[in-house]
Amino acid sequence: MNDIEILIEGIARSPIILKNLASQIPEDFLKNRRVKGKWTIHEHIVHLAEAEKMIYQRFISFKRSIRPNFSNYSPDETVDVGNLMKRDLSQEIEDFDKHRKNTVDLVKTFTAEDWSKKATHQEYIEYSAYILLRHVLMHDNLHMYRCEELWLTTDKFLAKRQSHAAD
Repeated sequence: MNDIEILIEGIARSPIILKNLASQIPEDFLKNRRVKGKWTIHEHIVHLAEAEKMIYQRFISFKRSIRPNFSNYSPDETVDVGNLMKRDLSQEIEDFDKHRKNTVDLVKTFTAEDWSKKATHQEYIEYSAYILLRHVLMHDNLHMYRCEELWLTTDKFLAKRQSHAAD
């Protein structure tokens, strides 16, 4: 757990990376569903903003509880995916930035004890505040990569990647 500061710096930088990425993508790509049954760039970005609220609440639980208990978060089951396309993208990017700042401010107050707290989570074998922090950074990068992939990859190669993808 000697990389906590690096992980915090990483999640603190995600909003500016996302904002810069989104500003480079032509508008006609944002809502274009390039792969049947998969999210658009717009949906990936809105999901990041939406998930950040849940992430903040999980860190609050780690701060307040001795052993928090978490349910599985599955956007396909808990989020009205059809509603994601209706959301204002600029506002969602700003909301992600605002909510992420709150998360960063909160985790900067964590003690060594907070970081090592274990939680129960129906999806994972092991779960702690530290694992959640690392998970958040990887989650950000996964969705930002998907945005870039949907924007830049040619149809031929996108189809090949999707046929081999596990997600």
